[in-house]
Amino acid sequence: MGIHEDARQGTLVGDTLTRYLLNNPNILDEHDPTTGCAPLATAALAGLADEVEQLLKKGAKADALSRDGETALLLTTRQRAVRNRPRIVELLLSKTPAGSVDATTAADGNNTPLMYAVLREDVESIRLLVKAGASLTATNDGGLTAEKMAAKLSDKAVARALDPEREQTALVTRAAVVSSVLLYIVAWVNKTANGVMRRSFGLNPELSENIDEVVNAGETPNKVQFVENVDNFVKEHPVLERFFKSNPNYIQELAKKVTELENDPRTPLGQPNLLHKMIKVSLHQQVIYCDDSSSMKRDGRWDAQVQLVKKIAQITTRILPEGDGVALRFINQNVDNSEKLSLQEIGSIMENMSWQPNGGTAIGTHLRSKILEPLVYSKLRPQTLARPLLISVITDGMPSQEKNKVFVEAIKECGDKLKQAGYSCESVKFMIGQIGAVKSAAAFLEGVGKNQDIADMVFVTSDQLDKRVSAFKENKGDLDRWLIETLFSPIKI
Repeated sequence: MGIHEDARQGTLVGDTLTRYLLNNPNILDEHDPTTGCAPLATAALAGLADEVEQLLKKGAKADALSRDGETALLLTTRQRAVRNRPRIVELLLSKTPAGSVDATTAADGNNTPLMYAVLREDVESIRLLVKAGASLTATNDGGLTAEKMAAKLSDKAVARALDPEREQTALVTRAAVVSSVLLYIVAWVNKTANGVMRRSFGLNPELSENIDEVVNAGETPNKVQFVENVDNFVKEHPVLERFFKSNPNYIQELAKKVTELENDPRTPLGQPNLLHKMIKVSLHQQVIYCDDSSSMKRDGRWDAQVQLVKKIAQITTRILPEGDGVALRFINQNVDNSEKLSLQEIGSIMENMSWQPNGGTAIGTHLRSKILEPLVYSKLRPQTLARPLLISVITDGMPSQEKNKVFVEAIKECGDKLKQAGYSCESVKFMIGQIGAVKSAAAFLEGVGKNQDIADMVFVTSDQLDKRVSAFKENKGDLDRWLIETLFSPIKI
């Protein structure tokens, strides 16, 4: 097949990559006769983050030029649609010399990678490039800097991402909106409850003093003011506005949990750069859809899935009000069909479940029957869909007992039904990831991720989930950070 085709197909990894290098140690410098790209750039443009990572480890030069003089970083930011672009940009920057971060060409109008990231409104890549020292003052042939280009865009988050200090302030302010909601609640109730609320909330002394100052100054807001503050927070995310504008009590209790998280040194989830992601993820109804086919018995896949599900449940229930929780479904077996399983209930189910002997992978058929019909479709006509959904799909293989297209068709049907009922198709989002290293499964999921019919609803992570869980085994903080970023990825699409 050749190294360049292997790079495009995602098979230039492991033993295949090793064999190429044994036969020709300089093969990673060779350009594709058709595209003029080296294997690293080919893998980057194909959105294959794991392959990019392996190529860099094997000595591929991040700043090597294509036949037309472009770096892989320039090509990755220039191309309009690159799956997993922020992760690939991060990998390339880790090996790119400082002097090559802004490398461009005359044919590109001297637009730098940062300028292209601005044009793509790729906030995550912008942050990574700025942190790596990308120039804010370099000008293209039109005399524009990255900052001037950002100023012309309607998405102000792009301009903020170019200024880390300004963005950090904005993030802190956004998180403070939620904390201030808690402050209002406690101050309001404390005035007539003699501190009972403060003690029951377990607030730290500094916040208690602030509450006392608010109460003593007579600044406790009335109910209208309080609801306005809840509305302001909810309006930051249009999909959430429909679900929570008339339900401030939910946000009130969530605000209490947020403050507890902000003060917890054991996890980075309360830090300003992650807190807004944590909140938006948690405001979605979590549904975890697990693979219990017989192939899950291999290579420790089942145990890895158990760990992953428990961790997802732990994170996504962390700031939920009491009595709320997570839904759990399996492809082949039936379990408690509650939408509000607690962390303890999730753990108990996972510990007592196992893969199903002779179980298949009718992943699309049962997505429709076990999740979409009861949790979404049944609530559309009566308009009782109380929260947007985030469905985490964990699988080790490609479909069996059904055609490959059934899974995508089920997701597309969901988007169509939501629109027909007057909801945004983004009211249901999917995070899809693979356990194990089956190539046919990786190819199937890559096709799902590239399908433009469902692009607004789906994020397929290139990370092998069991590998990531294992890699972060000794660092729970990094695992928390990676997992909330992964769960947030479909929401930010």
